[in-house]
Amino acid sequence: MPGVPWVDTFSRLVVQVGFPVVVAAVLLWYLLTKFQANVDVITMRMQGNAEALLTFVNEMETQTSELKMQTQELKAQTGSMAEQSKLMHQIAKDSETLVGLRKQELEWMRSHK
Repeated sequence: MPGVPWVDTFSRLVVQVGFPVVVAAVLLWYLLTKFQANVDVITMRMQGNAEALLTFVNEMETQTSELKMQTQELKAQTGSMAEQSKLMHQIAKDSETLVGLRKQELEWMRSHK
């Protein structure tokens, strides 16, 4: 009988194992190939997510180190501001003493004219 060889093979398979078994096998094959394709898609997406997460973690590390440097700079500026404040108070005290001395000098000069 001339024809396509796979049709003959398929018809013998259906006769030997039964139509429901062949349909179940075809459905199982279809589901497994679809499942494999879905697993491949999920794997690719998870790989993309992992790369995005790695980039995010690196960015957060960079931001954290920058914030640490800014905190150190602010501490240094605050320390120098405290020193400047002390110096300003000292200058004010010295100026007050100087003004007092100048007043005494003027009074002495007025009294000895």
